[in-house]
Amino acid sequence: MAVTGDTAIFVTAAGRRATRSVASVDEVEPELLGFVRTAVRWLDPRFPQKGRRGSPVGGGWTDDQQVETVVREVEELAPDGRGLRIIRLYRMTPPGGPYEGAIRIIAVGAANDARLELRWNFVASETEVRGTSVELTVDGARHVECVADFHSWFDTIHN
Repeated sequence: MAVTGDTAIFVTAAGRRATRSVASVDEVEPELLGFVRTAVRWLDPRFPQKGRRGSPVGGGWTDDQQVETVVREVEELAPDGRGLRIIRLYRMTPPGGPYEGAIRIIAVGAANDARLELRWNFVASETEVRGTSVELTVDGARHVECVADFHSWFDTIHN
């Protein structure tokens, strides 16, 4: 499904690659990082293809229904401060799992105020992590190419 806002494009996929099962989020993270680094080059050809990973920062909160959400964030930035922000969210409900979660990869500092974010949604149990969908938010010149790459990578069922 593709939706346009003011200028940003939002696309979602639920194909085989988006909904596969893996042993842990660590297993799928490199692929998601690779997609974002590749796709953001359409928006900013000089976007850094590697960066130095900083120390993770964690936290969390409990909502009004007493459901705990745990978050971990880390950045991989080039010396110029541009790169990727990686955010993992786990919603700890019901007690004992399975838990809902997401990993968000955000391009930081793309030229001309371009924006690109990928979000892989999943359900995690003690034995596996199963993707439920993947979402792309993109804004900037050549966003059409980013959306085409998204379709190619994530086997979209519908547009």
